[in-house]
Parts: sequence; C-alpha cells; structure tokens
Amino acid sequence: MNIFRSKCSKTGQGSALLLALGSPLAWATERSHAVWDWQLAGLLGAAVGIWLGSLWQRRRQLHEQARTLRFLVEHSSAALLALDGQGQLQAAGQGCTALLGRQPHSLEECGLSPAQCLALQQQTALLAPPQHVEVQDAQGRTRQLGLQQIVLPAGRSPGNWRLLLLHDASDEGRPTRLGNTIATVLQGSRIGLGEFDLGKQQVSCSPGSLHKLLGLDPQLERMSLDDWLQRLHPEDRPLLENALQAACHHPATSHSLEYRMRHADQHWEWLEQTLQAGTQADDGAIVLALNQIITARKLAEAAMRRREQEFRTLVENSSDIIARYDLELRCQFINRSVSRYSPLIRDEHIGKTVSEKGWPAEVVSLFESQCQQLIETWEPRCFELELLSHNRRYIFETRLFPEFDNNGKLTSILSVDREITDTRQANRLLSEENAVMEMIASNQPLQDTLAQICTMIESQLTGGLCSVMLLTEDGQHLHVASGNSLPPTYSAMIEGIAIGPEVGSCGTAAYWKRTIIVEDMESSPLWQPYLDLVRPYQLRACWSTPLFSSTRELLGTFAIYYTEPRTPNPDEMRLVYRSSHITAIALQRDIHEKKLFQLATKDELTRLDNRRHFLEQAEREIRRSQRYQQPMAVLMMDLDHFKNINDQYGHAAGDQVITHFATLCREVLRTSDLTGRLGGEEFAALLPNTGDSAALAAAERLREAVSQSRVEVNGQQIHYTVSVGLSLLRSTDLHVDDPLKRADKLLYQAKHLGRDRVCHDLLPALD
Repeated sequence: MNIFRSKCSKTGQGSALLLALGSPLAWATERSHAVWDWQLAGLLGAAVGIWLGSLWQRRRQLHEQARTLRFLVEHSSAALLALDGQGQLQAAGQGCTALLGRQPHSLEECGLSPAQCLALQQQTALLAPPQHVEVQDAQGRTRQLGLQQIVLPAGRSPGNWRLLLLHDASDEGRPTRLGNTIATVLQGSRIGLGEFDLGKQQVSCSPGSLHKLLGLDPQLERMSLDDWLQRLHPEDRPLLENALQAACHHPATSHSLEYRMRHADQHWEWLEQTLQAGTQADDGAIVLALNQIITARKLAEAAMRRREQEFRTLVENSSDIIARYDLELRCQFINRSVSRYSPLIRDEHIGKTVSEKGWPAEVVSLFESQCQQLIETWEPRCFELELLSHNRRYIFETRLFPEFDNNGKLTSILSVDREITDTRQANRLLSEENAVMEMIASNQPLQDTLAQICTMIESQLTGGLCSVMLLTEDGQHLHVASGNSLPPTYSAMIEGIAIGPEVGSCGTAAYWKRTIIVEDMESSPLWQPYLDLVRPYQLRACWSTPLFSSTRELLGTFAIYYTEPRTPNPDEMRLVYRSSHITAIALQRDIHEKKLFQLATKDELTRLDNRRHFLEQAEREIRRSQRYQQPMAVLMMDLDHFKNINDQYGHAAGDQVITHFATLCREVLRTSDLTGRLGGEEFAALLPNTGDSAALAAAERLREAVSQSRVEVNGQQIHYTVSVGLSLLRSTDLHVDDPLKRADKLLYQAKHLGRDRVCHDLLPALD
C-alpha cells in the first residue's frame, strides 16, 4: 500500500539487517564443517528478523496515527493545535483562522510570547484547564485566550503528541463543542484511514480498519474497487463515483459524503467519508479517505427529524401563536394560528419587526421591553397583551423563551401567545358582577348601580355604549336612568320617548316586549324618522332588550350602541341577556326597597307619613330651625264628627273621606311642609320657616278648602269639616312633643268652641 510503504534505504533499517545477518553467515562460511552452526545461524537470523519486523510495525503504526491526527486536526472547525514530542506545531484547526486572524504554522505564529512558546514546548504534564494566555492577532490586537489540553484516549496518541484547544476567554464557562471528527477521535469511535487507487481500481485501508468498520476479516487490508462498490447501497453508488471524480479534478479541495455499506452481518452501516486527492501515481490518481461509521448518528438524526416533524406538526396545528424572532425582533417563523387574529397573511409577518405589524404603540413598547429584559438576563418572560382585531378585543398570555446555539450563545427568542380572552373576560365579568351584587345588597343608590352595570358591559364589549331606560309611572314613556358614555345631548333628546311599534330600538323593544337588534340604523325602518337626529352623534347600531321583573312586568330597556354597523355574535348576546337580568334584579330590588320604605314610613291609606316617621322628621326639623333661629309652625288637625260618617255611610266611605283630606293637605300645603297621619282621623303638619301670620293663613286655607268640598260616595255627597290647633315653635321647646302638646290643646279648644275653626296661641292682634 503506497501510503504505508517504507523504504529501508531511507531509514537505515536495511544496513542494520545486513550487519545483523552478515556476521553469522561469514562465521558459518569459515566453519562450514559444523552442521549445527547453520542451525544456530538460522535461529539467530529469525530472531533478528522478528525484532526488526516489530520495530517496523510500530513505526508504521505511529506514522499512521500521526497522519490520521494531523488530517483530523486540519479539517476540524475548532481552534486546535497538534504538537509533537519536541513541542513543534504539526497541525492547526480551521478555527484558528477565525480566532487568530491567520492560520499558524508554528507556535510563534499563534501570537504567543517566546516565554509562552518555550513553556509549551517543555510542557510534559497536563495543563490545569484552562490556562489564560495573551496573544496578538493578525491586526496586532492583544486578546485573552483560554488554553486547554485535550486528553487523547490510550493508544490514539502518536508518541508524545499533545492536542491543545484555544478558545475566547469571554466564552469561558460556556460549553465548548468540538467538531464531530475530533469528538470521534477522542471517544475512540470506529474510524479508519484508506486510499482509493483509481489506476489499479483498488481500495486499501489501514490494518484492522475493514474489520472495525464493516466486520470483515481482521487481516483484510485491500479489496477491489468493484467489491467496494458492490457493498454500497445501490442508490449511493453514483454518489461515491462522482465524489472520487470530483476529488481528482479538484485536488486542493476536500470532499465529504455519506453513504450506506453492507456489514458482514448483512445489515446496513452509514459511512461518513472525507476524500482528499493524494499523490499522483504512475498508473492513475490516488485519493486519500478518512472513514468513519456514523450509523448511530444517522439513526439519531432520523429520530430527531421525526421528532422535529412531529413537533412542527404540533406547532402548525397548535391553537397558540408560536413565533421565532431574532435579536433585532424580526420575525423568522410564525405558525398559521396568527391568521385568526391578524389582518396580515402569514407570509407577510416574516422579516417584519413587531412595530411593522400594525400593533398599537403601547403593545409594541411592552413586547420590546420584555424582549430586552430576556436578552439581558437570558431568563424566560411571561406577561399579558391586549389587541383589537376584527372589532373584538383579544387578551393573550405571552411567554418568551431564549434559544441558544451549540456554543451557548443567545441567537433567537421563541414567543408563545395563548389567547386567554374568555378566561380573563369571565374572571373580570365575575368580579364586576360581584361588585354589582354587593352594591345591590348594600342598598347603594340605583343610579350608581346602573352606572356600574354599564361600565361592566362596556369593558366586555369593545366600542359599546350602554344605556338603561326605565318605564315611567304612566307606562307609556321611557326615562334615561343611566348612560354616561352616550353624548349628553343625545341622552337629553331621547328622554321621555314614547313607547311604540316603530320607535327606534328601545321604544320598539318596550312595545313588543322582545329584543330588537338593529345592525345598521341607516337601513332600518325603525330609525328612518330619526336619522337626521342621530347622524350628528355618528351612531350606527343599537341592540335593545326589554327588562322584566320576576312577574314579567316591564321595567324598562337595556341598550348597547355602536358607532359602526355591528351584528352581535352568540357570545355577545349571551352577555347582553346576562347583563339585562342583573339590571332587572337591581331594578326589582330598588322597587322592593321603596315598597318596604313606604310600608315603614308611609300611611298605607293616605300615603302621608305615618306617626313614627313624621315624629322622626319633625324632630330633625325642629333642631334645624332652632339652630338657624328660623320660625316654624305646628298644626294639629282632627276631622269633625268622623264617627258619625263611619256609622252613617260605612267605613269604606270613612276611608274615602280620610283619603280626600290627605289630598287637600298636599294641594294646600307646600311641598316643603311635613304632613303625617297620627292615627284614625287625627293629622299633624310642620310648616318650616313659617311665621305666625303665614301659619294662620295656611291653616285657614286648609280649613276653608275642607269646608267647601264634598266627597261623593255611592252617589251620595258627604260634607265634613276639620278643627285645627296652631302653635309656633318656642326657644324653650326641647322636643317635638312640646309644640305638639300645645297644638293638641288648642285643637280640643276648637272642638269645644263649635268645631270647623282654627285656634292658636298667637298674638291677639292676629285674631
């Protein structure tokens, strides 16, 4: 084999052989008469031959190891240095060019100082990994490099050769990955050196390589090129033939290829081969080959591709938006889920930064700040984003993950956006509903509760403007109870609108007692008479639903306006119905509270204040009048001969008389005056900020109004009168009972004086 051929004339082995064999032969010639002398000479010659053969075999093995290691180092992408036993640089990896700016041929060309070169040449023990050295690159700049000695497996190192690894000190602490070929050598993998003799059509390999690679006979070192090709997979034979031709035509370039070969056990092995044109023989070209079995790697790659395909399938079909950004935040990849939320098609995202995607400025700022924190800390980030798309607000939980290359360098950012709109909206809605229910339970003012409900719905429906209108007492009109987001002039315009079959959305919903959806006012017949009034406010859509009590009594309407044509989806309609139900609860609770208040404070027959509530308010009014030193009058009133009315006309007629008197009190007295029914036919009134003459005039007007009135009961006219006692508040009065007692005495005085009169304790001049 040419690459392993060694000539004895160059090494001096031939001379040593002649000297070793020559002496016995000469000695045997001189004493040829002794037969055993020839046998001794033969044994001696055989021993010397075996010894010389072992020396030659060892030298050949070291030569092969040196060539293999030199070849691997020179084709390595790492910054490797191979030093022989004398400390001379024998080979340098391709990574030295990137690290030093040049390809060194000696230690001095590595930029090391003379002292460092001498120390490395004399170094025999292992370096403590790593050592720091200062070198000068091709531009003359001083750089800090780490220097680490690689321990070669036993039997792999030719002589006292050493393998050194250079790396940037700034990358220290991060894992350093060598090229696949160097890692293979260090692990003692299945490799072998061979050559293709294209002239002789022969393949030669280093001793034991064919056994180690393909399981063939350990003694086999050569085979024909045809036999080699027959062991190749049929699909891969053209690949090797083309690579051999390319190596011959381009001798300065190495060529790498991978193909399948049949093992002696009849299974396929993957072989990685690096070809380099060698010396030109007389009968044809010679191509050197570095062979390595990579079956395990290919199986791992196939499994990795399969997992990657499965992962890509999962990514493509994931409901989450999965994207990859470079460190300048340009999109490198994004799955198709983005099409559900973005107006841009998927391919238009590639190459764009987040600011070029049309995101709102605050969203871009938040995303960029989170990415910047990841770049600085290498820590994953998690935050929430809100985007408006297709007239709907989406909430995303965004997670950012750092991605590194094989050298531990941050290269990209993986973004996973999961839509959590429904979850967040549901949580927010539940929280706001709880707030509304607490307001209802704590008897907060109805106007505040309705405003909170409108705010709740507007936070759920982007762009919506909510309003609540209540049915008036006459049952024919609607009153605006809440609608802070609507223009005030528009709210004033629709105040008190009539209920009808074609009166916008709310009036129609209240009339037909069903939900009315108007997607576009411009094309709706319900809004045609009102378009000129609505257009200045740029309102285009209105959804209105009626509000009912638990007994299906109409309470009002709940409406949502939009400034653009809009059709509700099922989720939005469910939200509208849910909100209208809560609004109805608030309204019904308010009605019940008012009824309870009336039952607790009002006389059921007359709707005047009952005795307890009248006395409570009178007590407060007396203290206020005394504090501000304002006059106040107290009236005690009793219907004359009321028992006779009950006996003659019945209690129902008596109730009508009492109701009639309460109505006269409301008509004659001021709204600021307090009037209450103390019991039976006895009434009282407080006239704040009223002097003696005005109090007497008011009492006389009331007495006269009763005297001149008639109550018709079952076709009969009932005439009744009232007696009144009048007293003014005095500075010495401590409680409301004090002026009431005086007025009560004056009332009975009026009774004794003939009834139908006013008695008072005022100055005599007023009589």
